[in-house]
Amino acid sequence: MSDTDPAVPADLAALASGTEKLPLVREDAVVIVERLRETKVDITGRAFLLKLDTLIVRLGAKWDAKAEFVFAHLKTTFERQFEEPNWCIKINDDAWMALLPAIGSRKGALAVADIWRDLCGFFVGDMSSLEVPIYEVHVEDVDAFLLKKIDLNTWFGPGEVDQGPLKTRNGQFNSEAGGDTTGGNGAQAQAANRPVIVAATVSYGGRNLKVASAVEPLFEMKKMVMIGHRLEAMVMENIDNTLLDRKALANLDWNLREHVDLTNIDQGLKLLRLKTAEQRKMMMVVPAAFSTFASARARQKITTEVARAAAELGLKVLFEVRGLDGVPPHRVLEIVSLIKPFCMTVVGSVSPDRKVISTLNKCGLSGVCIEYDGVKRDEDALKDYLGALSTAAKASAGACMVQGFDNYRQMAVARLAGVTHASMKTAALMSPKAAAHVAKSAADALRDSGVSLNAALPES
Repeated sequence: MSDTDPAVPADLAALASGTEKLPLVREDAVVIVERLRETKVDITGRAFLLKLDTLIVRLGAKWDAKAEFVFAHLKTTFERQFEEPNWCIKINDDAWMALLPAIGSRKGALAVADIWRDLCGFFVGDMSSLEVPIYEVHVEDVDAFLLKKIDLNTWFGPGEVDQGPLKTRNGQFNSEAGGDTTGGNGAQAQAANRPVIVAATVSYGGRNLKVASAVEPLFEMKKMVMIGHRLEAMVMENIDNTLLDRKALANLDWNLREHVDLTNIDQGLKLLRLKTAEQRKMMMVVPAAFSTFASARARQKITTEVARAAAELGLKVLFEVRGLDGVPPHRVLEIVSLIKPFCMTVVGSVSPDRKVISTLNKCGLSGVCIEYDGVKRDEDALKDYLGALSTAAKASAGACMVQGFDNYRQMAVARLAGVTHASMKTAALMSPKAAAHVAKSAADALRDSGVSLNAALPES
């Protein structure tokens, strides 16, 4: 099929090429496009766009009142640093563009990234743990741009590929001339902010599984602030790397599932120890299956190790009991009563089904955790779907947590739907290139089953 085949929509073609289309719905669209073409900034890699989605989500209900001030701050900051022919403009209600024809493309990208960090620091505080939402801008038509995500770890503009690696400042990215002002600790700080996955192999009864763990950011939705992390695992078959879904995990032999849970908790606690106190925030969500918590041996090991880590790291503990579908309420209440003395609170995890959620009523739980099913929905459909689940969860246990969102737009809709807490997949917080790199690193670690977890992680 050719590129000009009318059966291939332009948006799909752009997506396949790693770009996305941005229509310019404004009267002066032609003027803006023409200025880009005259200065050739889109050809020379000197046109950049910041998406403000993450800031909008973080501000939550305050965004409408602060939007005008946000764009004014961007304009003032830019004009304080740059003169004509460099210029900037608000593109739409959630995007801002900077054009820097008089500055090297790499230096320009880093300068725009610094403007983003200054903006976040002024309005919501440190957001350095998240990647900078910066994009290359290319002219596609008289009323549209093509955007391509910039990975500041690797990006160079046209003609700058051979100018050497980016330098870091405080774990972030510095301009060419700035150098490392951290006294040699820039790489360490950067590594602390980068999402990390570690992996190990577990075996029981002749079956081998791979457990790859990460710490997913957890957000309180009313104020839209990050409050901690969930110790989350991906579990795969050792033979063919098949990823086990929720149902497959529930059907595991209880002893094997216990090994999976203990390994994930062990790895997750080590990952938390790699973070600074500010990065760890205030809470850790520690998940394990009902069958694991029902084992006296496993329960004692979890509560002891988690309590020790919580005291060391200054964190509150939220235990998440998984696999509660079909478990009698009195058994749930029994397990909750056994682990509640060792944590701040307990939530139960079930399938995203209102009837199943309703069975958790009067089980001693403070909330219900639901795994997002990943189905593609428009915003209205997503709001209706999450709203129904949220209503059922609140009626049964008081709070509704949704795990595994793909992006901040989904989280914004979830907030409107009444979801009280949510977390994003680790891969969703990285650029595609960074996610691929981390996935490859995890896969490499999984293949090398002879390497112990302690050898794979630095000492805390």
